Amino acid sequence: MEINEGNPLFFATSSPRRKQILDMINLEFDFIEPIGDERTKMDQESIFDYVESLAIQKAKSIVGKVPSNSYVFGSDTVVFFEDRVIGKPNNKLDAVKTLRSLASTSHSVITSVCGYDISNDLVVVDSVETKVYMRDFDDIEIKSYVESGDPMDKAGSYAIQNDFFYPVEGIKGCYFSVVGLPICAFLEILTQLNLESIIDVDRNQGDFIKCTKCVMLCSVGKP
Repeated sequence: MEINEGNPLFFATSSPRRKQILDMINLEFDFIEPIGDERTKMDQESIFDYVESLAIQKAKSIVGKVPSNSYVFGSDTVVFFEDRVIGKPNNKLDAVKTLRSLASTSHSVITSVCGYDISNDLVVVDSVETKVYMRDFDDIEIKSYVESGDPMDKAGSYAIQNDFFYPVEGIKGCYFSVVGLPICAFLEILTQLNLESIIDVDRNQGDFIKCTKCVMLCSVGKP
C-alpha cells in the first residue's frame, strides 16, 4: 500500500522484525541499515529521552544516502529492568545470565519511533511503554533457547513471539512495541507528517488482540 505520492519513504533498520511488521500491515518502505553505533545512556538521562534519541539518531543517520525530499524513519527498543538498560547479549553466557535474572519478574519494554521530514527539517517522535511479565522458566529451558540462537540479536535476550520458548506470561500495553514497532504510535507519526494510511485491522485482528487496551481495535469499534 502506498501511503505517500511523490516523496520517497525510507526506514533506517536492519531488524527483520520491523520489516515483517511493516510488511504484515502492507506498508511499503525502502530499508537502509542505520549508520553508526548506539550510545550508552547517561546517568541523569530519563529512559524515554534516551530511547527517543536513539530512534532520532537512526533516522537521521541515513539522510545523506537518500533524496533530499524523502521522509526517513527510525525506531529503537530497550528493556528497562531494575533501573538499568538491558541491551542485546554480548555472547551466549550473557544471554543466559540475562534470562535467569528476568525469569518470574516484570520489566518495561520501551520502543520509540521517529519520523523525519527532511525537506522541512521536521522531526516527530513518540514512545510506547509496555509492562512485560515473564514466566518461570528453568535453566534447561534457558540453555536450550540460547543454543537456538534466537536471543542473540534481541534486547533482553528474548523474543515475545517465540513459540518454542514462550518467555512471556502476560503484558500490559502494546504487543507490537515489544516485538519492535508499535503500530499505534507509528500511525500517529504518519498522521502528524501528513502522510495518510489505511490499515486493515480485521485482517490482523489476531495480532492486535494481543495488545491490552489496543487503540487500533478501539478505533474500529472492537472491545
